[in-house]
Amino acid sequence: MNWGNASRTASRGAVGGISWGAARDTAAGIAGDGRDGRDGRDGRGDRDDRDGWGGDSMTAAAAACAAQLPVAGLLAYVLSLDNDDYGAGGGPYIGLACAIVFAPLLLPLAGVVHSALQTLPAMSLGRLAERWRGQRGRGPRRAWSLGLALAGLLPVGAAWAAFFALMGGPFVPLALGAAASGVVPVLAVAYWRRQGERLGRPPRRRRIWFRSAIASVVGSVAVVALAVLATETGLIEEYEPPQPSPRQLTGVWRDDDGGEVAFTLEEDGRAVVARARAECGGAGTWTLDAAEPVNGAASRPTVVIDVKKCGDLQSWMIGGTEGDLELFAVSGDMDSPDIEKLHRG
Repeated sequence: MNWGNASRTASRGAVGGISWGAARDTAAGIAGDGRDGRDGRDGRGDRDDRDGWGGDSMTAAAAACAAQLPVAGLLAYVLSLDNDDYGAGGGPYIGLACAIVFAPLLLPLAGVVHSALQTLPAMSLGRLAERWRGQRGRGPRRAWSLGLALAGLLPVGAAWAAFFALMGGPFVPLALGAAASGVVPVLAVAYWRRQGERLGRPPRRRRIWFRSAIASVVGSVAVVALAVLATETGLIEEYEPPQPSPRQLTGVWRDDDGGEVAFTLEEDGRAVVARARAECGGAGTWTLDAAEPVNGAASRPTVVIDVKKCGDLQSWMIGGTEGDLELFAVSGDMDSPDIEKLHRG
C-alpha cells in the first residue's frame, strides 16, 4: 500500500468497513512514526538499532558505562583501604580530586569507547547466536535475547584479556573484570529499548544521559555512606603496618623479581649485603628505627643497614602483615614512585 492508497482509503470514510482511524494508522505505518518501532527511515531504524550498533544502543550503553565508572572507582577505593599503600601518602586523595575535576569531560568519552569495544560487540554476538538458534529455543524471546547478550560479554572480555595478557597482565581477572563491566550497559540498552516500545518512540538521548547521571550520583553517595558506616563499625579497617620485633626480622631477604638475595640480617645486629646486587656491599650492622615518614604518609618502622665502607645508609620500610612481612624501598618520582619489595626466605 502507498500514500495514494491511503488517501483514497481516507476519502471513502467508513465505506467498505474501513474507517478514518484505520486509514490514519495505515499512513502512519508507511511513514514510520514510531507506532511499530520504526523511525521513518524506510523502516530500517529499529532493525539497525537492534543489531547492536544503532545510535540509541550506543547512547544507552555509553551513558550506563559512564554512570558506573565513578561508582566502581569509589567501591574499589573503599575495598583497598585495608591494603598497604607503600608510602603513597595523599596519592589517592589527589587522584580523587583530579577525577572529580575532569570527570564531566572524560566519563562520556570513556563510555563511548567502552561501548564500542565491549558492550556492543557482545550484543552483536548475542544477536548472531539468536539468529543461528532460529526458532528452536523456548521461553520468552526478550529474556532469551538479553541472556545471549550477557553471555556474549564473556568471549569479548576474554579476547581483550588475552591481548593484555600478552603484555604481562593476569588473564582470568582481566577477563572477568571486562565481562562484568558490560553487564550494566547491556541491561541499560534492554531497559531503554523497552521504554521506547512502551512509549511508541525512541527515548530522548538527553533524557538517557540525564537519568544515567542521576543514577551515578545516587550510587556514589550510597557507596560513600556505606563506606563510612563500615569503617565506623569496624567492618573495614584502614591498613596499619605491622610492628615486628628485631627477632622477627632476622633471616635472608630476597627480591620479588628473581629471588636474588638482597641481604641477611643476623639476630646479633650484624648484616651482610650482597655485593652482586648492591652498588656497595659487604658486612655491616642493622637497626630497627622507630619510624620514617614517606611522602607525607604516616610514619612506619624501618630497617636501617649501615655498611661503613659504603657511606650512605640503606633504609627499608616494613610492610605486609604480621604473618607475611615485607621490606620495601621507594625511589624515583614521588608522584609515580618505583617500589622495590623484599620477602624473607
